[in-house]
Amino acid sequence: MKKELAFLFAVITSYTFFYIDLPPWWDGITTAVTAFDAVKTNIDLYPDFFGKPPFIFITLGSLFKIFGYSPAIIHLYMLVFSLAAAYFTYKAGELLSCKEVGIASSFLLAFSPLFIAQSVNLNFDLPATALIMASYYYLLKKDSLSYVFASTMLIMTKEVGILFIAAAGFSALFRKDWKAIQAQIIPVLIFVGWSYGNYTRHGWFLFPRDSPLFKLETIWNENLVMRLTQLFILNFNWILTFITLLSVIAWLYRNHNKIDHRRINQLMPMVLFFMIFFISVGPIRDFNLPRYVLVLYPALYLISAWAIYSFFQRKTKISAGIIISILALFAIQTAFSIYSQDPYVFLDPATKQIYDERQSITLSGSELLEINLKYVDYVKADIELVRYLNTTDRSIPILLNRFNHYSIFIAANKGIDVGYGQKYPREYKELGNFYNSPDTISYPAIIVLEDFNKFDLEKLYHMYNMTFLDKIRVNGVGADVYQIDKD
Repeated sequence: MKKELAFLFAVITSYTFFYIDLPPWWDGITTAVTAFDAVKTNIDLYPDFFGKPPFIFITLGSLFKIFGYSPAIIHLYMLVFSLAAAYFTYKAGELLSCKEVGIASSFLLAFSPLFIAQSVNLNFDLPATALIMASYYYLLKKDSLSYVFASTMLIMTKEVGILFIAAAGFSALFRKDWKAIQAQIIPVLIFVGWSYGNYTRHGWFLFPRDSPLFKLETIWNENLVMRLTQLFILNFNWILTFITLLSVIAWLYRNHNKIDHRRINQLMPMVLFFMIFFISVGPIRDFNLPRYVLVLYPALYLISAWAIYSFFQRKTKISAGIIISILALFAIQTAFSIYSQDPYVFLDPATKQIYDERQSITLSGSELLEINLKYVDYVKADIELVRYLNTTDRSIPILLNRFNHYSIFIAANKGIDVGYGQKYPREYKELGNFYNSPDTISYPAIIVLEDFNKFDLEKLYHMYNMTFLDKIRVNGVGADVYQIDKD
């Protein structure tokens, strides 16, 4: 099995190095800039310590401090968590069942299109996924010291980590495992302390900024359906879900008189984590990006691998054939998302149908790009855009209509080039705010229009003198650049 794991690590490393120079995008830019700010001086570790768990900011910022800022540092940083997620998924599967289940589940995770897409960007969800699986493995192994260490890093990485800690605690309480209950105390106390600091500094406690942990919402609503869709259906997961359900039902029918209670106790923390996640987080309207369910992917693939191997028992060639077939579909979907000229077209027919029928509920705009690698073309287009803007008069302000552009300019105005080639700070304004207060900028101005509708462009033509400057496109995505002036 060491050869299979080495091969898997080589695959993960290879696609990381393929994108080694790709700058962060969207929320990743904000994370990189905050990490850079967090350790800018020897004494200033405060920025955003409260408001968002600080582990990523401080550790990544420390790497910037030692090695200097570069996109490569970010990708190598995320590579560590990608490898850890695959490794601990394998080890957990090995402890739960056998090496075959461990290998199968880790391969399913590493080849998942969502996992690949998130591993080449900077986010909190993949590190949280790795630390959840590390915590789960040490919990299964009854290594309390390592569990406390991993779970503490987990809750200081993303707020959703406390849900796993709660699941582990309830599971231990049900089993009356007092040693395991004691292991939950330190991470819980740390999280409560951080949450209280959140409250005193920002006024949040159970509503941390950007990632609300609990809200009083109706559990069964469209947002919960969206989360279930993102986990069980998108990108060919529906095939695996269907096979898994059939395998579990058949296995239960054949083995209902000889249920292994030890195995149930081992699975209980992850099962409870699923339940708590969907009760507390699933219905939240703000918690809508597909990457937010990534923390549940290892458990899904562990259950799937175990169900398939358990159903076919000693016929390992059949089980391996099913797993390899799913891996092939995953790989083809990822390749399709990279080379497709249309960012809103999917090879998976179920994903395509869901998007076409209910765009406003399931996938829309940037959320859709969360499940494939098409956002790479948006990054490349943004680089071309910045190169063009560098050739224009820097005293002319810029109006933007897409929010991920704002972070590029925030970074540039702080003297940080996050990899887009910004040569100097630039005054910019959101297009929506510009409509409300057009006299707050000087004219002429440059306007960058992306994903706009015809009405917006016509409205601007009626209000101002519009001069087309350039069309920025990479594989069909990009922005149109205009200059506007008063009549």
